[in-house]
Amino acid sequence: MRNLFLFLYRYYAFFLFLILQVLCLLLILENNSYHRAAFLNLTDEMVGKTTAMYDNITKYLKLGDENRKLAEENARLRNLFPSVSYSDTSKVYSHKDSGRKQFYTFIPAQVIQTSTNQPNNYLIIDKGSAQGIEPRMAVVGPEGVVGIVKSTSKNFASLFSLLHSQVTVSARVRRDGSRGTIRWDGKSPDYVNIDDITRQETLHKGDTIFTSGVSRIFPDNIPIGYVEEFNLIEPGLFYSVRVKLATNFRKVDHVYVVNNLLHEEMDSLLNKTNAQ
Repeated sequence: MRNLFLFLYRYYAFFLFLILQVLCLLLILENNSYHRAAFLNLTDEMVGKTTAMYDNITKYLKLGDENRKLAEENARLRNLFPSVSYSDTSKVYSHKDSGRKQFYTFIPAQVIQTSTNQPNNYLIIDKGSAQGIEPRMAVVGPEGVVGIVKSTSKNFASLFSLLHSQVTVSARVRRDGSRGTIRWDGKSPDYVNIDDITRQETLHKGDTIFTSGVSRIFPDNIPIGYVEEFNLIEPGLFYSVRVKLATNFRKVDHVYVVNNLLHEEMDSLLNKTNAQ
């Protein structure tokens, strides 16, 4: 308490000046309508800016939860796409059956680690076996193909990125064009190559490259990228096609793991075929 009194005594002139300034300001505002209106406008603006700043900070802190909700909603919408179902003509007689059965489902996940500067690049997501993730499941993002699940733990999974030497994806030029194979050449993380496109195919810069649906892993017509450039390879039977990736692997965040609901049946049939 003694120190407080000493402090006030030492700076009493300054505090007296502040008190007199406040009194003068109050008298001016009380007796002058113009200054009072200007002061009220100033305080309203300051309150408005402070409220807006607080609101922006609050929204920013809630972005994680909002992004999670959007990812879950997008997964539900993807499950309604026609390409994730197949026609079941054997059940059309049933009044309760719409004639279509679910082929794929989508599980939303978030990327927590990624690389783009290695010969073989990986991603790690925050969903694992406890959420139904299994090896060899496809992974797609809002823009297009991302990779394939390599292995899982209970709550996490590691993925082969599309930027991996061992990953190949069956692809199609446009929705009705020739099929080829997507491979990464280990160079730029923004580009891949598509092989086996014959010279009979009419190519244009900007043509979209989609998944072909031949593989049981990826659904049909998922974007992969866009034709950047193309040239005939001697003796001129096939094109060399450079593809600009639709997915920016430096910024990939939310993804969807694709679950083929019929993969066990398909694998069983393939095993029987190979055994013959």
